[in-house]
Amino acid sequence: MARVTVEDCIMKINNRFELVMVAAQRA
Repeated sequence: MARVTVEDCIMKINNRFELVMVAAQRA
């Protein structure tokens, strides 16, 4: 359970980071 939660958090962070990078490149 904890492992899945950590992986989910990492995936969310990665997705958010990618969105920020894309937004930065667009700007």
